[in-house]
Amino acid sequence: MNKFLKRLNFNNDYIWGNVNNYGKQEQEKLLRIEISNKKYKNYLSEIKNHHSIPVMDCEIKKFLNKIPENGVILDIGGCWGWHWRNLNTIRPDVRVVILDLVRENLLHAKILLGELIYNKQVFLVHGNATSLKFDNEVFCGVWSVQTTQHIPDFSNVCREIHRVLTPNGIYWDYGFNNAPLVRFIYKLLKKNYHLTGEIEGLYFLRRLNEEVFSAVEKIFQRNFDIYYSEILFSPELHLPIGGDHDSILGLLDSKLSGKGWFRSLVARQSSFRVQK
Repeated sequence: MNKFLKRLNFNNDYIWGNVNNYGKQEQEKLLRIEISNKKYKNYLSEIKNHHSIPVMDCEIKKFLNKIPENGVILDIGGCWGWHWRNLNTIRPDVRVVILDLVRENLLHAKILLGELIYNKQVFLVHGNATSLKFDNEVFCGVWSVQTTQHIPDFSNVCREIHRVLTPNGIYWDYGFNNAPLVRFIYKLLKKNYHLTGEIEGLYFLRRLNEEVFSAVEKIFQRNFDIYYSEILFSPELHLPIGGDHDSILGLLDSKLSGKGWFRSLVARQSSFRVQK
């Protein structure tokens, strides 16, 4: 595993690397640190308010099924690392490098993932997606969930991801969907449906759009697929339906994920999948 981390310093807190320049994400860093400084008795109880755990557990299994034996994955913006909590059961041969801009997030990941980190199946890296400190062609998969949507210069991030992917490596990226039907509901409720740009005092947010898709197509020179997920789960409308890890509605929601025009109208989340 050292060949993947050789350009990074190891710290006594089990976190590799260090970020000194946050660029345009300085404000977001401060917000994320404030959130991370809170104490959490049960991580999944907090996560279920922001993500559908059954949906994303299903998505991670699909992703892992595409990873070759003894493959190594880079998770960009992995935060608390909860997607990988069952990695040893699903794919004990796979290794994951979790990269996050906020060191405090990785300290939570260390608590949540425990033995996976101490047994060197998961590695924590304090790093910036716009300037990855890895050699070329070292990861067979890159996974990212609601992270690149907060980075203004997506093209730069996409180029970095393409650089560190091995030939035939896969890149799956999830972000907020621009859902016409949901946008109409927001209008009826006189709520702001943010599409792209700075949310004052918070962070930059860009729903997946043609600008992103054009960048992916240009950099990868490959066709890509668009999928939709979290069809029922809508916490922004105070409908966190099926977010809990053992929710029957959440399991149903995971079965609703996929392609298609109808899903594009209502899904909270969309994703693209591309191969190098």
